[in-house]
Amino acid sequence: MKYRPEIDGLRAVAILPVVLYHAGVSWFPGGFVGVDVFFVISGYLITSIILGERAAGSFTLAGFYGRRIRRIFPALFVMMGVSYPIAWALLDPSAMAEFSGSIAASTVFFANVYFLEVSGYFATAAEFKPLLHNWSLSVEEQFYLIFPMAVLLTWRAGAKWQVRIFMAVALISLALAQWQIERGNGARAFFLLYARLWELMVGVLLAYWLATPQGEALRESGRWRHGALLGLALILGAVFSFDTETAFPGLAALLPCVGAALVIACATGQSLSGRLLGWRPVVFVGLVSYSLYLWHVPALVFTRIGTGRDDLWLMLAACALAFALACLSWRYVERPFRRMHTLPPLRLFGTAAVCMAVLGGLGLLGQETDGFRAHYLAHRLDSVTRANYERFSPTATRSRVADDGCRFRAESLDDAFAARLKDCAAQHGPGIFILGDSHGENVYSALRRTDRFPFLVGLTRGGCRPYQHKAKCSYEAAIPFLEAHHDAIATVVFHVSGSHYILDHRNEGDSDAAFEPGTEARIAEENIALTSAYLARLPSDLDVLWLGPFAEARVDLNNPGNYSPERLRFNPVSLAHFEVLEERLQTEAEGQSAYRYLSLLDALDFDHDTLVQGDCLTFWDVDHFSPCGEQIFGPTIADLVLSNAPLTQ
Repeated sequence: MKYRPEIDGLRAVAILPVVLYHAGVSWFPGGFVGVDVFFVISGYLITSIILGERAAGSFTLAGFYGRRIRRIFPALFVMMGVSYPIAWALLDPSAMAEFSGSIAASTVFFANVYFLEVSGYFATAAEFKPLLHNWSLSVEEQFYLIFPMAVLLTWRAGAKWQVRIFMAVALISLALAQWQIERGNGARAFFLLYARLWELMVGVLLAYWLATPQGEALRESGRWRHGALLGLALILGAVFSFDTETAFPGLAALLPCVGAALVIACATGQSLSGRLLGWRPVVFVGLVSYSLYLWHVPALVFTRIGTGRDDLWLMLAACALAFALACLSWRYVERPFRRMHTLPPLRLFGTAAVCMAVLGGLGLLGQETDGFRAHYLAHRLDSVTRANYERFSPTATRSRVADDGCRFRAESLDDAFAARLKDCAAQHGPGIFILGDSHGENVYSALRRTDRFPFLVGLTRGGCRPYQHKAKCSYEAAIPFLEAHHDAIATVVFHVSGSHYILDHRNEGDSDAAFEPGTEARIAEENIALTSAYLARLPSDLDVLWLGPFAEARVDLNNPGNYSPERLRFNPVSLAHFEVLEERLQTEAEGQSAYRYLSLLDALDFDHDTLVQGDCLTFWDVDHFSPCGEQIFGPTIADLVLSNAPLTQ
C-alpha cells in the first residue's frame, strides 16, 4: 500500500483533541470524537492492506496477526508495565484492585467490557482510571480478530457482494447504537464492538471504493479536493460543539466519521488540505499518535493522584510529558518492533503470549489480593489510621433492606407493583410514595427502618433524575400512574441527590472536582428549573413534597488513608456548597402551589463530625448513607415527613 502522509496528518487531527479533552481544556468539549476518527482510519488501512495482499496472492492470517502484534503489543505492554509500579505506589487498595482488573482485561483485549461494568467514560471517576483509554484498543482488536476471516469467507462472492454485506452490517450496527442510546443504555453503545462496528465499517467501505478503478481515478483527478476541507470542518465541528450531554455515539457520530472518510477520500498531496495534513510537524504528531494515545491518560491520571491537583497548567505539563514519552516509545519501541519482519511466527506469537501471561498474572494477583490491601494496611498506614479503618470500615457498606408486606420498592412500574399498591391501600389507607434516585432509595430505607410507616412505597432508581431523559427511568411513566392511583397515595415525597445540581469546572454534576478545597459553588440553574417544572406536572390532587438534598460527605471511604483522624471528617467544602444550593432551592420553591419544599439540610444539621457517630460511619461512599447512618438519620427524616404529610392510615 502506497504511503499517504495526509493520513498521518489526520491522525494528528484525531489525537490532539482527545488529549486536550482529557486534560480538561474547555475549548475541546467534544474532543473525544477523535477516537471515532481513529476507528475510520483503522478500518480503511486494514482493509486496504488486506485487499492489496489478497490481490497479490500474499495475504495470510498469520502474517496479518503478526503485523498487528508488532504494531500494538510492544508499546501497549511497555506502557502497562511502567504504569503498574507507579499505580502500586500511588493508589489505595480499592483503586489498585480496579487498576489490576483493567490490566488483566487489557491483556486479553476486553477492557471495553471491563470498563462498561465498572465506570462510564464521561463519569468524573473516569479521570482517575489510568487505563480507561484501553477500551478503544480492545474494540479495534476485537474487530481485527473477526474482520479478516469475514473477508476470506465472503471473498468468492465478489467485491460487490462483500460491499453489500458490509454495508448491511454497518447499518445494523448504527441502528443498534442509536437504539441503545434511545433506551438509555448509552454506555453499552459507547463501549461495545457491535455498536462501534459501523464506524470501522465506514473505513472498510471507503477502502473497497477507493480500490476500484473509478474510485482511484476520481481521487487522483482532484475533482473532489475540497471535500477534504469539508471533512476537516465536520470533524472540528464535532470537536467544538459536542459535549458530554451529546447522545453519542449513535447518529451524532456520523459527523466525525463522515468527516474522516471525506479527508481520506479527497485529500491529496496537491490539494490545500493535503499540504496542511502533510506538513512535517503535523505528520510527526500523527506518527507518534499511537504512543501518545497510550501515554497521555496515565500521565494525566497519575499527576492528578500524585499531586492532588487538577489545574489546567499542571495538566498541560502532564500532556507535554506524555508527548515526550510518546516520542521515546515511537523511537525505541514502536519502530524497532515494526521492522522485525523476519522474526519467526512461532517466536513472535510465543513472546506475545508470555508477555500477556505475565501482565495478566500481575493483574489477577492485584485483584485477588484486593489491591494488595493487607500489605497496604500493614506497611503504609500509621497505627491510629489503621485502627480507625479496622473499627469503622465494616460499617461502610451499602444498605440491603428486605422487601416485605406493604413496605416495598421498585425501579420501574408494572402491573404487579400497581396491584400491590392497591391491596396495601385497602389494608392501611393511603400511603407514602417515595420518588427519586439512589438518594431517594436512601430516604426510603431510612424511613423504613423507623417502623413508623406501615405503608411505604418507593419508586427509585440510581442515576435517574427528572431533568435527564433516560429510557430506564420512570419519571414520565409515574405521572399517569400517580393520576390513576391517587386514592392509594397520601403524599408523594420526591428526593434526589444534590451534588448533581452542583457543577465542577467542566459543568459536570456529581463531580469530586466540585468539592476540592478552594472551589466555589456553581449551581446548575437549568436542572433546578426543570426539576421544579416536573413536580408541577404531577397530579394536582396529590400532596407533593420536595424533600431537599442532604449534604454529602465527599470523602473517599474506599481509601484506608482517609481514616486518619484529620481526614475522617465531613468535607467542609461540601457543607458550604450545600448551604449555597439550599438557598437556591428554597428560592425556586417560593410561591409554588404544586408542591411544598422541605429542607432536609436544615433538619439534619450536619457538621464536620457528622461522618462518625459512635461506632458508626454514617456514609458508605462519598454521598450515600450507610445502614447505620440510615438508622441514625431515619427518625429525624421521619419527623420531618410526618409533620408535613399526616397520614390517614
